Order: sequence, then structure tokens, then C-alpha cells
Amino acid sequence: MTEALAKVREELGPEAIIMNTRSEKKGGVFDFVGKSMVEVTAAVDEKPLDGKNRGGISARTAPISPTEARQYPPDRPVSYEQPSRGGYHKPPSEVEIKALGERLDLDHMMDDIRDLKRSVKAIADNSLAGDMDGLSGNPRALLTNMRNAGMEDKIAKRLIRQIINELSAVELADSSVIAKKASELLLEGIGEVSPILMAGAKPRIVAFVGPTGSGKTTTIAKLATDFSLHTGKKVAVLSIDTKRVDAVGQLKAYCRIINIPLFIAYSPDDLPGLMPGIMNSDITLVDTPGSGPMDRQQMMEMVEFLQKMVPQEVHLSISVTTSLADMKKIFENFSLLKPNRILFTKLDETEYYGTMISFAIISKKPLSYVTFGQGVPGDFALVDPPGLIRKILNGKPNQKNDYAPLR
Repeated sequence: MTEALAKVREELGPEAIIMNTRSEKKGGVFDFVGKSMVEVTAAVDEKPLDGKNRGGISARTAPISPTEARQYPPDRPVSYEQPSRGGYHKPPSEVEIKALGERLDLDHMMDDIRDLKRSVKAIADNSLAGDMDGLSGNPRALLTNMRNAGMEDKIAKRLIRQIINELSAVELADSSVIAKKASELLLEGIGEVSPILMAGAKPRIVAFVGPTGSGKTTTIAKLATDFSLHTGKKVAVLSIDTKRVDAVGQLKAYCRIINIPLFIAYSPDDLPGLMPGIMNSDITLVDTPGSGPMDRQQMMEMVEFLQKMVPQEVHLSISVTTSLADMKKIFENFSLLKPNRILFTKLDETEYYGTMISFAIISKKPLSYVTFGQGVPGDFALVDPPGLIRKILNGKPNQKNDYAPLR
């Protein structure tokens, strides 16, 4: 070690600063046995004295790396530099300072927005099990409109929760953005509109089922008149509703006026004899008897009728004046008949459409037509889900002219 220090002084001069010394052995297995080596790291101050550098070392000599400094004797003089703490940075300009301030303001604003959204979510999540009393602003107004329109509370709350989850706090502050999002979600839940399909094998047999008083017979008269007058198709009507007083008489009058054939089946056994006339038509509309949830025998009789007719479409007719709870019972009761469309009647007898939209979402069946009066022809149309939804979301009641006739 003494010899090494002496050599450093000899090479760098008496002002040399010893930075580090280390002893080690080289040459043995895993360095446990071997020749002793001494490593010295030294530096010298380059500040000139009387116009010259101490030790006669040029001030322009570049410092060497620590690796080179470990070599002894060094290939070139060793110099020492104070370790940098990040280096020199140019002071920021006024423009940069202003931009930084604006960015910090934006960051703070975004933090506030995120906090607000988290608060709204927490309120909504906590309220879904209760009355949502803590909800405020546009989400609260939307929920109120849906409740007033008769939407099922569970569906309305789920809709609010999804809107809060998917929109930012800034978007939640915009009522038009919320309404658009709500409309998209409701349309997705309702699904496609599916009117009677005039295609495929002939005849197209379309049955209409539903409870007594739901408007099946009048609806069939509307559709039969429209198809006969505007599509050029051969239309026939088949009635199996023979137990209700004057049900067949009403259809006879309609069919005589529009000059289309009417077939009557009093039992499933009558169908084979009627089939040649039915097969001559392009479309046959089937009127069925109304059935209550307790009339199991009549329901099974209708099942037998439909099994022999094999209709391509079965439209479940429901009055919009029916409560949602009763709609669910009707749907369950008529599920034996495998309805694949929902048809709503009597829209002119209600101011709000929330119940029908809720049932459409719950039933997961496509909608076909709506009726809104007793006029034949007329007073029926294809379902317009966007129009119905707008009425629900804006809280405005139904107007008489909301629906225009199909033709």
C-alpha cells in the first residue's frame, strides 16, 4: 500500500487527492488464493496557480473514467470532477411557465371531475337498493321522468347506473348527452321491430293471441283491410273464437265490407276441411279466443289448434292500459302458444308509455304494431321505439297525434 501511494504522488504530484484504495487477490480459485493487488483511485485539482496547473498537468487534459483510473500505472493523468446532480438546465421561459400552470390547472380540474364522478357513482350504487334520494342533477331528473312515465323502477335504476358508469362527469352535466345515451340503451334492450313478413311459403299464417278485450279482433280487421287494399295480396281470415258472443259476427261484417273470405273453425277437427280455402290465400290472419290465467282447458284447446295450423308468426296482443304485473302474467300464461311478436293496442287510452317499454325489455320479444283507435281502416302503425322512448325521457304525456296511420 505504501509503495502504491508513493507512486501516485510521483505521477500526480504532492497535491494529488487519494479518493479510494482497495486491496484484492487475483489469480486463485474464486479469488481466495492469489497475488495481492492494490487499487488506488486518485484525483488532482486542476485550478491553475500562477497561470500553470499544479504538478505540471495540463488543464485541458480530459478526465478519465473510473475503470481507467483503476489501472496502475494509469495510461494518462487522472483528474477529478464533482459528480453532477442532474446537470445544468436552462431556466424555463415565460411561455413554458404559463403552459405548465395551465397544465396544472387542467390536472386539478380533471381530479375534481374524477372525484365528482366517483361521488355520483357511490350515491347511485348505494341508492339502487333504496329510493335514490341522494341522486341529483340530470340523472335525478331522468329517473323522475322514467318513473312518471311508468317505467319499472328496477329497469330505470339499472339504466341510471349504466349511464353513470359509462359517461364522464362533464357528460353527465349535459342533459342532451344523457338523453342520447339513455335512448341508445333502451333501444338496445327493446331490439328490432318485426312486422308481418310477407315472404316465404304460402299461405303466411299469422295468429293473434291475448286476453279478452285486448283488441285482437279489431286489430285483425285493420291489418286485413290494409293488406287487401295496399299490397295486392290475397287475404283470408280464420276465426276460432266461437264462444264469445258476436265475435264471429263482427268479423263477418268486416270481411263482407272488404270482400275477403272468412273461415270458421269450431274445433281443431274442422281445420282439415278448411285448409283448401286457406291454402288459396297469400296470408291468413287467425283470430283466437281470449283466455284468462285460470282457464287452462281453453288454453290447451288453443295449443291444439295452433299445432295443426303451424303458424309462422304468433303475435301476443296486449293493451297498454294493462299494469306491468298483469302483462307479465299474461306473457307467462300465453307462453304455451309460443308468441314470437308483441303487439300493443289502445295507445290512445294512456298518456305514458313506460309500461310497454319495460315489458318489451323484460319479454325479450320483438315488437310489431300498435293500434290507437277503433277506426277501420286506419288507427294502427308499426311500432316506433325511438318515438316512444323520447316520450318517456322528456316526461311529456302522449298526444293524440303521436302516431300516424300506417298508410
